[in-house]
Amino acid sequence: MAGPGSPVLIHRVTELSELRILVVDDCPIIRHGLRTLLEAQPGWKVVSEAATGRAALQKIRKLKPNIVLLDLGLPDMGGHEVIPRILEMYPQARILALTEHESREIVSQAITGGARGMVLKSDGLPDLIRGVRALARGKSYQSSQAGALVKDRLGGRVVNLRAILTSRELQILGLLAEGKANKQVAAALGVSVRTVEAHRASLMRKLDLHSLRDLIYFVIRYRIAGIS
Repeated sequence: MAGPGSPVLIHRVTELSELRILVVDDCPIIRHGLRTLLEAQPGWKVVSEAATGRAALQKIRKLKPNIVLLDLGLPDMGGHEVIPRILEMYPQARILALTEHESREIVSQAITGGARGMVLKSDGLPDLIRGVRALARGKSYQSSQAGALVKDRLGGRVVNLRAILTSRELQILGLLAEGKANKQVAAALGVSVRTVEAHRASLMRKLDLHSLRDLIYFVIRYRIAGIS
């Protein structure tokens, strides 16, 4: 199990034909509808369904899906509880959170916990498909409605990264957030590992971050909010 300071590796599904999805919602009608919608996409497979957070954790441990489509209003566990537990157990999972509540607090908690995407249940079906596709490609996603909520919630904390980080620090930030180790970053940029370590220490100091996990969650939150 990963500890608080452990790196979270973000794996990318390069072929959508490999996509394995777990649908988690307490409403049977919604689960059936989501399964029908998702499996209509070529190569996408819903490997299972779950109605509670505990059932979801059991199925994730066993089935290891690429994408977890997660309702934040489960009867036994809130999104702020279940998302970190999913990622502690299986860091490779990419979570697309669904909520029927247009609540800044709920959305913020899900993103802070590690959700890579956010779609409101009042959004259209194309938003859901776009969200799954984005996460499958290793990216983050938010519908326009969810994005507006995140921006409002982060309003007092918005920073202009280009104003405080060098171009090299921005490059390293992006590569680290993709799950690359220092050695891989050094190879990608043609610099030494020691140089990468120095830049990494500098950018984390500027952003007041204390671990790679903090850094990854920072990037996820700000990308979802559309802030660069």
